[in-house]
Amino acid sequence: MCSKCSTTAAPSALSRRDFLKLSGAGVAGVFAIGVMGSGKVLAQGTLSSEFQTAADKYGVPVELLMALGYTNARWETPPVETGDYEPGDLHGMGGYGIMALKQDPATNTLGRASELTGIPEADLKANRAANIEGGAAVLADIQGTTKPSDINGWYDATAKFGEGDLFANQVYETLQDGASRETGSGENVTLAPQPAAEPRQFYTAQAASDQYPGSTWYGAHANNFQYASRPPTIDRIVVHVTQGSWSSAINWFKDGRAFVSAHYTIRSSDGFIGQSVREDDIGYHCRDWNYRSIGIEHEGYVSDRSWFTDAMYRSSAKLSAYLCKKYNIPIDRTHIVGHNEVPGNDHTDPGNYWDWTRYINLVKEYAGTASAPRPNTYSQVVDNRTAGRFRVSSRWVTSTYSAQRYGSNYRVLKKPSRTTGNAKFKIKVPSAGRYVVQARWPAVDGYNTATTFMIRTANGWVRRQVDQSKNGGRWVSLGAHNLAAGDGWWVQVSSKSPRQGYIIADAVRIVKR
Repeated sequence: MCSKCSTTAAPSALSRRDFLKLSGAGVAGVFAIGVMGSGKVLAQGTLSSEFQTAADKYGVPVELLMALGYTNARWETPPVETGDYEPGDLHGMGGYGIMALKQDPATNTLGRASELTGIPEADLKANRAANIEGGAAVLADIQGTTKPSDINGWYDATAKFGEGDLFANQVYETLQDGASRETGSGENVTLAPQPAAEPRQFYTAQAASDQYPGSTWYGAHANNFQYASRPPTIDRIVVHVTQGSWSSAINWFKDGRAFVSAHYTIRSSDGFIGQSVREDDIGYHCRDWNYRSIGIEHEGYVSDRSWFTDAMYRSSAKLSAYLCKKYNIPIDRTHIVGHNEVPGNDHTDPGNYWDWTRYINLVKEYAGTASAPRPNTYSQVVDNRTAGRFRVSSRWVTSTYSAQRYGSNYRVLKKPSRTTGNAKFKIKVPSAGRYVVQARWPAVDGYNTATTFMIRTANGWVRRQVDQSKNGGRWVSLGAHNLAAGDGWWVQVSSKSPRQGYIIADAVRIVKR
């Protein structure tokens, strides 16, 4: 275990420290043709063929298996040591191989895979093809005897496989967008976009007004941080790498067994920021400097430079610039440091592939603005009273009943309709790209619990179902979507619903980070 992250000392694990010293070349070269402990002869094939073979054998969509592997590890097999479950270690959430098979007191997908396939656990940990087969077997077993032809029918099984909707949404966003890269072994692998794949509505709250405005709040378990009031003592920013997926890190900080947390976690693909601990509270991320620092996690592995994207660098640098200006932290390598540079520490993240020169220059650039930098390069709010940008039939009446409303009033459809009569918001998208779409409504008991928002993306219409009896008076994320440039009625509130209750149309917002 890491003895330098939490406030409770624990024995250190040399294997994890040794793993962090491995290079990308070391990762790529650990597999070969051979005989597994089970006696099965396993020839190393192409990654694409290994996914296809496992998909065919267990009746799982190959695209879903590929999206799982990409979300977990960008189709690279991490060293075995990174899969160890280690409470007290900031990166000890566990998960072996491309499919992140786990073995901890609460989850044993590794053992389940071994039982289902007959492959020894040691081989499932270390052999790529075996690991993919094990993941397919477990996912198929979770799904049960009925294997849906619609990829969205696998969402619940994916959530159970990855321990929550947050993970499933990240997988399904990968499905929507597709992925393509050259692996460390030189193989070009492509997952074509799957426009039909639909992440589900996941209720998240925007950060409090005194926290970073570009973050989304997820929170951490009370075991994993210390309530405090310490702004005068904050004089360091510590850069970490998750050694796993973005969602696995967020979930780890919410797990009461972890005893660790960082304040912010940044996603590789788009720079999206999740916040787990308030800045003035003490996160358990680097022990000796916990009391004086803010910890920023970055999705990925130190052994694979492809995780450190331009979107990640820029999003993180904007966050660091904001923190430096807010707490008067000098922008230099004495005050913005890696986890490996904290005194008494035994980690090596962010590793040799982290470009410190680029990062510090970006922090200086963003901090040079007249005010604390905000991460949004574009934002637009359309209220139900915005002239020329809201359209609705006379069946939607005006109400001022709830003080949670945005603006002076909102629109109400008292009874779901059997015919189309949507409330429409006209959205201007200045340039094609990925935007976060948000909606706001007042929440009252009796308001509709299955309201559908429709979003026109570059790949077609996407639907998000929300409960309008909850989460009132705040911006609720409807997900990040690829939007085409233009100006149109691209966010709508459906007049149809499978449930009774007032349907609300109040305000929507798009944000480009």
